Amino acid sequence: MYDLIGDIHGHAAELRQLLAQLGYAPDAAGVYRHAEGRQVIFLGDFIDRGPAIRETLQVVRGMVDGGSALAIMGNHEYNALAFWKRDREQGGYLRPHYLHHIMQHVRTIEEFVGRHEEWLDYLAWFRTLPLFLELPGLRAVHACWDARYIAQLRAWLPDDRLTPEFLLASSRRGSPEAQALEVTLKGQETALPNDLHFLDKDGHRRTNVRTAWWLDPATANYHSYFLEPIEALLDQPVDVAALPDASYYQDETPVFFGHYWLRDEPRLLTPHSVCLDYSVAKGGELVGYRWHGEQVLRPEGLVRVQP
Repeated sequence: MYDLIGDIHGHAAELRQLLAQLGYAPDAAGVYRHAEGRQVIFLGDFIDRGPAIRETLQVVRGMVDGGSALAIMGNHEYNALAFWKRDREQGGYLRPHYLHHIMQHVRTIEEFVGRHEEWLDYLAWFRTLPLFLELPGLRAVHACWDARYIAQLRAWLPDDRLTPEFLLASSRRGSPEAQALEVTLKGQETALPNDLHFLDKDGHRRTNVRTAWWLDPATANYHSYFLEPIEALLDQPVDVAALPDASYYQDETPVFFGHYWLRDEPRLLTPHSVCLDYSVAKGGELVGYRWHGEQVLRPEGLVRVQP
């Protein structure tokens, strides 16, 4: 059985507290283990933003290497790989060193000043993380389980892990690889109608909005389907005709994910889907789910700690 944990973003103290609440304790080597042999599944985004990134990586990697956890890649780990990978074809780096990219990574950079070789080792470890997991009875992905793109990634990446060739291809805006990677690690998006826009959590003006891929848009309104409150739309029903590429999760296999910076009370999204990112890096909570093999998820499976 598994205990799934959402985006940590360098909040090692909360991670240790949540592991303790779930019944994990450090062994003689400092690796957290469960007395009954349970494993954690970490849903990505270990780095950036938080106060103890290096310690977080030590805990997470120690558990993965020690066999008491599995982990998948988040968009922040992918971004770090692209940020530090030189672009041999076009010059510079695969993720350009624009100011806003540097600011996103600045806390991680600060933690590894004077530890260059250690950071290179963590980058190599990031490349071993799968983009998603499908295990008996459950699925885990950082942002979105869209069967179309999961199938493409499986065709390109037989072991579901990045290759140097795919990292390059996925860094090229507009490529099929970039689209599949973007949806899987960052979620589905659609253009806002009528030239509407909003400011994201970092103050950037956005005209595309993330959508709730776990809901049927034909039965939803914009308030529930758009993951940003757009006051001009709110209770209006979703115009499905304006979403030619939309799909939604209809399977009964439970799917666990993070990424979306949810607030308010942790809750299930549907009987078969739950987001475990409740904005610990923005003053929210670190949230996990204790899974016992159930197909229909239970609200009492949610476990949380406050920063």
